[in-house]
Amino acid sequence: MRTPKQRHSHEEWEKTVEDVDLQIAQLAIMCHVRLLDPGVIERVLDNDLRICGDGHESGFEKLRGMLYLHYEVQARLAEELGPVDAAEVVQRVRQHLLVRIGTQLGTLGTPQAPGSGNGGNAGSGGQ
Repeated sequence: MRTPKQRHSHEEWEKTVEDVDLQIAQLAIMCHVRLLDPGVIERVLDNDLRICGDGHESGFEKLRGMLYLHYEVQARLAEELGPVDAAEVVQRVRQHLLVRIGTQLGTLGTPQAPGSGNGGNAGSGGQ
């Protein structure tokens, strides 16, 4: 349900977050990047191609761009819904994507909200 100040409902935000994070997951798998392993997201954002599988440079570039989009969506989500509701949306997306993706992207030691420190989610989805 949408409040008067909200441009998007929780469900619309959830779909947006999931769409972005699923694309990040697909690109990471294609590029052989274990995105959820410690320090990997930072290396992608730093454009460190050494962590990318050979022949996947264009996919890596898209992955990097999608990670930046992920963080922008997270910021707007928190701004519109507030941090508590935003965290709930992110957690629902993360749980749904975990079922679909499993550990193909690595594992986080401690689940964190995206952008809150070591690793983020891309689904996380993962960020």
